[in-house]
Amino acid sequence: MPVTVKDIIKDLDLEVIARGDKVNKITESDINRPGLQFSGFYNYYANKRVQIVGKAEWSFLDAMQPELRKKRLEKYFEFYNPCTIITRNLKPHKEFLESAISNKRWILRTDNISTRFINKLMNYLDDKLAPETRLHGVLVDVYGIGILITGESGIGKSETALELIKRGHRLVADDAVDIKRIDGILHGTSPYITSGMIEVRGMGIIDIPALYGLSSVLKTKKISLVICLEQWKEDENYDRLGIDKEYMNILSVPVRKIKIPIRPGRNLAVIIEAAAANYRYSLISSISPVDVISGRIQEMEKRRSCK
Repeated sequence: MPVTVKDIIKDLDLEVIARGDKVNKITESDINRPGLQFSGFYNYYANKRVQIVGKAEWSFLDAMQPELRKKRLEKYFEFYNPCTIITRNLKPHKEFLESAISNKRWILRTDNISTRFINKLMNYLDDKLAPETRLHGVLVDVYGIGILITGESGIGKSETALELIKRGHRLVADDAVDIKRIDGILHGTSPYITSGMIEVRGMGIIDIPALYGLSSVLKTKKISLVICLEQWKEDENYDRLGIDKEYMNILSVPVRKIKIPIRPGRNLAVIIEAAAANYRYSLISSISPVDVISGRIQEMEKRRSCK
């Protein structure tokens, strides 16, 4: 999602000191502090990033003679940048404003200290600029594990999620799941219009917070596991030992995927709870059930050989 200077002015409550000749787009979530540029170094200058002028940069400019300050700032504003933001409500030097206005550059200001504002700005840009997609499915939080339940329409995803909520787990999104990749981690959320709602065929739309309380829903959740529900196929060779691991690529991030065949009498909510608990266990233990069985077989063989 593109972000413009006007977006950050509105969303981060910034004061406009000087206006640029156009509404610049911000394409990078990292920032630059132009202290080196104020000293005249331009061998490397990340000018496509938002520029932050804090107390250190301001003091450096303040220590210069007016003639040198004017020269350095004229050079600085010759280069394009999306905008320059001054922190701590510092008053820009006369030469700073003159050079910015003559080159038609955006100058903004905040009363936040530099470190706090940089953290806020980078989190904001990470979220807005993150690669995103929308998938058909249901996202639930089971034992603290974000599980994306997928499968063809009408297979029972929403009904399974409803049973999980009844058992004390939490809903994030039903039917459509908006997913963003931030720092290699997938975060899922619900579109605003369907937030907190589940559609069950034959019943219609159910307001989950109204029926089960506010604690039954989550706004966003990291996606750790994908469970794909599919109709049971007699000729399909399903994994019975958990040896063959499958993955689903979402926004170039591989996510562990488990196929669960649907058959009358199978309690899907209990199976998904077990899958979540097993996944949590795998994060803290390198010993799998297959390893345990293999160890028992070896132990039995040793006992036989001793007889």
